[in-house]
Amino acid sequence: MRRRLTQVKEVEASSVANLNGAIDFDEQRTARLNAAVPGRVVELLVQAGDHVDADQPVVALESPEVRTAEAEYVHAEADLVVARKSAERAERLHGARAIAEKDYLQAQQDAHKAVADFERARAQLDRLHLTPGERTSRYLVRAPFAGTVVARKASVGMSAGPDSPEPLVVISDLSQVRVVLRVPERQLPLIRPHQAVAVRVEAYPEEFPGEVTVVGDVIDDATRTVPVLCAVPNRERLLKPAMFARVTLKASPGLRILAIPASALLSDGQRFRVIVRRADGGLEPREVEAGAEIDGRAEVLSGLAAGEDVVSEGALFAAQALAS
Repeated sequence: MRRRLTQVKEVEASSVANLNGAIDFDEQRTARLNAAVPGRVVELLVQAGDHVDADQPVVALESPEVRTAEAEYVHAEADLVVARKSAERAERLHGARAIAEKDYLQAQQDAHKAVADFERARAQLDRLHLTPGERTSRYLVRAPFAGTVVARKASVGMSAGPDSPEPLVVISDLSQVRVVLRVPERQLPLIRPHQAVAVRVEAYPEEFPGEVTVVGDVIDDATRTVPVLCAVPNRERLLKPAMFARVTLKASPGLRILAIPASALLSDGQRFRVIVRRADGGLEPREVEAGAEIDGRAEVLSGLAAGEDVVSEGALFAAQALAS
């Protein structure tokens, strides 16, 4: 069996790890929409896959609370007109000393209350996107931002409201997606917020650049991994949620590492070892701590020094020969 030796070298790292992940919606760019008031769905204005603009109606409901809000506004507006006129009259009489002080103060208090009631009624109309004076019982659920309808759970005739267990519509801005990684704890020192990443998916040959946005604080007891989130621009909408992704963590500029061919590493599932040439020319096995494996090259964290030679081709046969 042919055997080849390769020298352990210190090289500048371009990448520090390859990790598996999955494309997901960016939660900061995703909205799960419910009705702000209880009502009954009467019209569906979008379907899954539609692009929507900010403030575009997506679902229409009939709601008694909408009619109530309109009526309260009209009533508050009328009360405000009366209260202001009474306050103005009381002001004139007060200047002429022709009104009791308590009646004057009561008129002022009534005017302040009427203003507060009117502002509250108008704020309710604004919250419901209703026009003052519009006689309607229809409430429109609107998109809070431009995006894509990724799910529509509403159906005509169903009841809906603020406490509904499921959203009527889910909208996401897919111009940016996130990649969810589960990173082994031993690789955590390699990762930091704002670190550059390159994302690949099976569907396309090109890389998609992004960056690490969140490094989790809690290790999963079962898997001994930490969740890491990456933000990836997706202007062409090529990346789809639920796609599997291969993520390469880019190294900091100037980072130097010890590297050997990945073929030199032998593993029993728990530990790594290599076959090293001694100073006298003989071979010996040695346990090493291996880091990331990138493009056929493995990082060596401990166990070897620059300038040593390892068996890079025929390592398994060399190990078997040494063991016999």
